[in-house]
Amino acid sequence: MPPPAPDRDAYRDWANLPELPLAEVLRGLLPCLRSIYAFAATCQPWRLLLRAIAGSLVRPRVPPLQLLYPALRLAPISPLVAPRPIPYRLPVPAEGSTFLSASRGHLILLRRGSSNTLHLLDALAGADHGAIQLPSPHFPYHYAALSPSHLLLFHSKHAFFSRPSPMHPTPNNPSPDWTKHTLPRAASFVTTVLEFRGRVLGLTDRAQVLEFHLGSTTPSSASTPPNQTARMLPIAGLPEPTAFDRSNYGPHLVAAGDRLLLVLFMLQPKLGYLEPVHRVNKIGVYVLDSAQMMWEEVDNIGPYTLFVDCAGRSAAACVDVGSCGVEENRVYVAAPNCRAWRKANPPGWELSLNGEGGGLFSRGPMARPPLPSPISVYPPLFF
Repeated sequence: MPPPAPDRDAYRDWANLPELPLAEVLRGLLPCLRSIYAFAATCQPWRLLLRAIAGSLVRPRVPPLQLLYPALRLAPISPLVAPRPIPYRLPVPAEGSTFLSASRGHLILLRRGSSNTLHLLDALAGADHGAIQLPSPHFPYHYAALSPSHLLLFHSKHAFFSRPSPMHPTPNNPSPDWTKHTLPRAASFVTTVLEFRGRVLGLTDRAQVLEFHLGSTTPSSASTPPNQTARMLPIAGLPEPTAFDRSNYGPHLVAAGDRLLLVLFMLQPKLGYLEPVHRVNKIGVYVLDSAQMMWEEVDNIGPYTLFVDCAGRSAAACVDVGSCGVEENRVYVAAPNCRAWRKANPPGWELSLNGEGGGLFSRGPMARPPLPSPISVYPPLFF
């Protein structure tokens, strides 16, 4: 006679564990990407929990990956994040596609020619969200970004286009039209868009900060008029635009917990008219005093480490870096055509202008490949 079946109460329902102890289990798996994906693959409740707390728990504790081009391998900064480079093949739509940005775990590519389209590629899985027709084939588009609800496409310092995000199509409007918006008259070229405390902020190459109000994606909801979707925030305390690099390395905006930081690559003044290039001799980090609306330079960012990807026009802040194999209160830089993160001194320290350091931080003519090498991306699961 077979033994009686065990009582169902003897089994633990792992799918319905309380969120607090389950979050502590997840915290113990960081920063290993393989462990995080194994956690997500356990069951749907665990996967939903991961998505719900990724922004506050997971993403700030995993350093960005680098996409090495043309090998197209995702390389971690430390074997603690991933033991070896992750095999990856990027389905580039066609030869001649150019890179616009890495945004919310996706690569945004521009394809000119007969199609004149945008392509959004999943930065880790390589999935293509399909071709998106440009609002006009004639504009010189220089940057694109994803907000929680919209795709933004910038073509000048006077205007930009937006349309609902292709990741969230609606049955009533599967192929929405582009909407044209105006930028403030004093604004320069937008180079960064990020989310901070529920707000969508933009940064220009002159380190001006804009706030975007794009409204709802539902046709029945009232939206902000196109000439009022972007406004410039009156923030004081910036150095003159001629004092920092605006093109090759550029200013970078990054959210570090509850603080908004600005990274500037400060230029050494020219010693004479015959000096061919400006050299970067300092990385300045500024924190926003939201009460006074003023940038204040700091030399300590506490437990955070900054990863500034100049080629990919992005920056990220990582906390709890001891478990990732990197140091806190440091700035790591991925310069164009450089195949590894370059460790810099703490914020505010001057960089050496001799030898390797002087060669890396120089401002001069630069050839840009179809895709930059490297660019920093996050697994899309974290967004």
